[in-house]
Amino acid sequence: MSMISRFVACALLLAAGCSPALAETPSVKGMASVPYQRKLDSGVRQQALASAKLNALERYVADSNAARMRVFDEKRTQIAGAVDSYILGATVLSESDDKDAHTYSVVIRADVNGTRLQNALGASASAPAASQGQGNLITFLFMARMQDSVKSFQDRVYQRADVHGSGSHASNKHEQTTESESIGASSIGTGDRIRSHTSERSDSTMVVESGGSVTRKADKIDWTVTPSSEINTAMTGVFSDAGFQVVEAEYVESESHGLLSIAAVRKDFSKGDELAPATMRNTANGVRAAGIGYLAEGTLDVGIRDTDPVSGNVRVFVTVTGKVLDVGGRFPRTLSSVGPVQYAGLGPTETVARTNALKLAAESAARQMADELTAKGIR
Repeated sequence: MSMISRFVACALLLAAGCSPALAETPSVKGMASVPYQRKLDSGVRQQALASAKLNALERYVADSNAARMRVFDEKRTQIAGAVDSYILGATVLSESDDKDAHTYSVVIRADVNGTRLQNALGASASAPAASQGQGNLITFLFMARMQDSVKSFQDRVYQRADVHGSGSHASNKHEQTTESESIGASSIGTGDRIRSHTSERSDSTMVVESGGSVTRKADKIDWTVTPSSEINTAMTGVFSDAGFQVVEAEYVESESHGLLSIAAVRKDFSKGDELAPATMRNTANGVRAAGIGYLAEGTLDVGIRDTDPVSGNVRVFVTVTGKVLDVGGRFPRTLSSVGPVQYAGLGPTETVARTNALKLAAESAARQMADELTAKGIR
């Protein structure tokens, strides 16, 4: 294989492992229509082009989540004033001039600087500046899980048969006897004759009704919970960009007065999708005791590998579910939640595909939760 061929193959492989919505330089279509008074001039064209660029940015943000869209609407005027700083390049696809309606329309394809736009949307205009205290400290308890064993139960079948019967029987018997005697000159003779007639009739009816029920029981799944550096790295980067100070859970555990137990969290998530009530209370109280204001917890479930029908690479799906709690008050409050949402990772091997899927799922979930917090003025 030539050097160019290897380069192209690597580029396609990297592109396959990324989600288009999270690409740093996506190509997005934008359109705008601008009315004019007397004649179409360069000023009207520039105004329409700027509006089409803003429309492209809006379409890009609309593919992310509702919280980020609210921040975009809040900062629309600010972004519109510097729209060219978020566009790397724009190509006019079509333009038209409706002379009767005095309207100029243009359709473009714009290359969006996703990183710069995400940085601009990282803080809501109404959000106060991040304090230097502990109000914006956050710790993560997200666990990667893989199915260890699945116990399936056979259907429990109950059957019932109801039998209803009815019948009638009639019998008629008739017997007739005749005796005779004859006397002759030298003899006497006797005789008898019996006539018998019997008739019977029998009717019966039987009705059978059957029914029952089938009881099905859900599979019992045990999970293998493993630490994943991809999760911590991806989430830490997103929340740090949003203005939070991230503290590793291992450091918080030692300062939680023995309440926060990472081992207990892993044990609960290995048996089900929720923390046990006692574990949940101790975790929240332990994080609060350590001086941390926010707790993010959840799971990333790794599915069974398969083959991507388009590229032929190994594909692994990861399902993410999580939420962010405010543990600073008397009672923890859920501020943001995500999932269950599935993300797919591609790669030449299962390990690479799983790593890509975990990284993508963690980054996407963290971005959605951070956007919702930002939209609420929490940083």
